[in-house]
Amino acid sequence: MREIYGDELFERLRPDWSSAQAAQVDAWFNDPQTSSWVAELDSVTVGFIVTTCDLSTGMGMLEIIAVHPDQQRQGIGARLISHALAHLRDAGVAYVEAYIRDFAGHAPAHQALRSQGFTRRAVMPVLLYRATEFPGSPAHRPARIRRITEADVDACVTFGVEAFRSVYASFEDLYGPDLFGRFEPDWEASQASYIRRAITDSDDETWVYDLEGRPAGFVVLKMDDHGIADIDLLAVDPAQQGQGIAPMLNRVAFERSQEESMSYVVVATADDPGHAPARRSYESAGFVPMPIQWNLQIIRL
Repeated sequence: MREIYGDELFERLRPDWSSAQAAQVDAWFNDPQTSSWVAELDSVTVGFIVTTCDLSTGMGMLEIIAVHPDQQRQGIGARLISHALAHLRDAGVAYVEAYIRDFAGHAPAHQALRSQGFTRRAVMPVLLYRATEFPGSPAHRPARIRRITEADVDACVTFGVEAFRSVYASFEDLYGPDLFGRFEPDWEASQASYIRRAITDSDDETWVYDLEGRPAGFVVLKMDDHGIADIDLLAVDPAQQGQGIAPMLNRVAFERSQEESMSYVVVATADDPGHAPARRSYESAGFVPMPIQWNLQIIRL
């Protein structure tokens, strides 16, 4: 990953990666909601796998699989996956997912997953980024762009859900009703809850486009301590789409990132037809795909 991203971007994306990775593995092992198994060779642990599952939806997840570098390419990873899948199947899980990345470092994991029947999921996340040319430069925001107020929240939640209706329709078409129903048993309620949390989070910035005293669009911006800003959420009232509101909100997020001396702005979207307008909006703002993308694999048990 360092070789692909370059030192500067890698250090911002993965500061102190080894400690963070160790803490995450430790958290998984100590989480009562996970199941973990190890592979032993001559009484020495040479690999492990961690899974989670939601029996209410029948969905399982392979959270992580790791094999000691000296013991890789001997089929240990495939046997760990096979064992975990058997356990999940016996528990009543219908589908199992795995998140990996599409670069050479994850090639052994790709191979082990494919050997057990995993295939590419119908919708893939797309990570985009853009460097800020002049960190710290002041912005000149359009008069209609302002910070969100408490009075805006309910309206933003309402039109935000409607703005994502076509996205979820695209998901259902691509996944089929069975898998979609497991992924999103009540997408409207979960999306409304997510929007409300995002736009009211005091650690982030939410900017709205004001149309005659009412919000017609919003963008949520997160900024970290390592020079990375994240456009966490952007939505425009469907009745006001096609009027250039999304590009204005994108520009405000980018300019605020410059003001706060962020070096990069990132945004996550997806490759399905429902996200096509969002991808075009980000691309027109100068965002390009990250050198390494997520790769989601899934298997039907």
